Amino acid sequence: MDIEFERLETEAVKDKIRLYLERVEHLYTPIKQWLTAENLVVVSSRVETIERQAMYKVTQLTVKTPEGETLAEIKPTSSKVIVGEGLIEIEGWFGKETLVYMTDGGPQITKPSRNDRTKPIMVAMYKGIEVDGWYWIEDSRRRRMHLVDQELFLELITFVSDYEF
Repeated sequence: MDIEFERLETEAVKDKIRLYLERVEHLYTPIKQWLTAENLVVVSSRVETIERQAMYKVTQLTVKTPEGETLAEIKPTSSKVIVGEGLIEIEGWFGKETLVYMTDGGPQITKPSRNDRTKPIMVAMYKGIEVDGWYWIEDSRRRRMHLVDQELFLELITFVSDYEF
């Protein structure tokens, strides 16, 4: 994978961005298959991403109908996120949804133990993170996340575009 950096603070940042973009590309492979199977057109383009520690070009996917109507854009937007290890936005005329890359059960917080307040325990911030991968946060109040698969991804395209599969 060739990354075009326009600005970069450190080599450590470069390694983190490289890992992030590998994860993005790993998700793009099934996305292209899912959309092609639904008779949709996927167009790749290079766009600039600006982060605090770097500026670089990434591959963005645009999802179109066979007639050329744009349904959604799939945009890698950040390699650094508070709750995860990367962010992708799926944006259409009807709205925007966000995917977050999660590892190791996701972020955890410390809270006091019910039995012994002097001994804090670690608690997962989100439910449903079983394996490393791209997740969609269903509801921040319920803290429920879902690993992206074909069914969920197509539903997200519907959410942002109102396109019915």
